[in-house]
Amino acid sequence: MKTLQTQLDKKAESVWQEFCEMYPSLVRHNPPKIVLNNRYSRTAGTCDVEANIVNLATKFFKNNSNTMFAVILPHEFAHQIDFIFNGYADRFHHGKAWKSIMLNYGLPADTYHTMAV
Repeated sequence: MKTLQTQLDKKAESVWQEFCEMYPSLVRHNPPKIVLNNRYSRTAGTCDVEANIVNLATKFFKNNSNTMFAVILPHEFAHQIDFIFNGYADRFHHGKAWKSIMLNYGLPADTYHTMAV
């Protein structure tokens, strides 16, 4: 059986490729490194846009792996993509550009999750 990190890396590669198809100029950029974080208790994920790192909360994968792969990972990638295209131009973390990226990907631009631990 594959480890969670291996599954996550494979899914992350697939999601990044989907975004690259939507935004061809992304191919010039490295996808974010994915880090499993055991310390997050309520936050499902974060994106350190300057370091190009996505942290995902390990504890949410136990009961919510589909949501983590299908929603939270793209949500965090959308932050990185927003930063690549716009830098800090949009002073809102979940601003118009980020929302547009989420909607273009086919997901609602929700800012919070409702997953239980």
